[in-house]
Amino acid sequence: MIPPDEEIYDVEKRIAERRERVEAAFKATGRQTVRALTSPWALAGAALLGFVVAGGVRLRHRHEAHMDPSTKKAAKASTISSIAMAAATWFIKSQFGSPVEMARFFVSKIHSKKKPEAVTAPSSGVPDKLRPRRQATTAR
Repeated sequence: MIPPDEEIYDVEKRIAERRERVEAAFKATGRQTVRALTSPWALAGAALLGFVVAGGVRLRHRHEAHMDPSTKKAAKASTISSIAMAAATWFIKSQFGSPVEMARFFVSKIHSKKKPEAVTAPSSGVPDKLRPRRQATTAR
């Protein structure tokens, strides 16, 4: 017969192992879900679904009031600018990792161009062409 302490220890050990397996499965499922939702195909599908739904809603409400042409232009400009911002954000993240890293990159480029040249000797104001050349002295 197993002593009560060992039996309790075995039961607690099995419970801990099951808990670890459940937590590992939960984390793996979460990672897979995030990967699936952020995949290019999922994003393209969501965009397509949005256009289809918006088009269906627009067709149902054709009988509503006429929209002012300036309002249509503003809506188109807003749509194009939001798509451009999304593309710019994607580009920044793919190239630099974050907007902060992009800013650091450009600041480092600006600072590297502004570095002053090291002055080797104080200038007397006389151009090099007019300055007399010294003869090398030889030891006698």
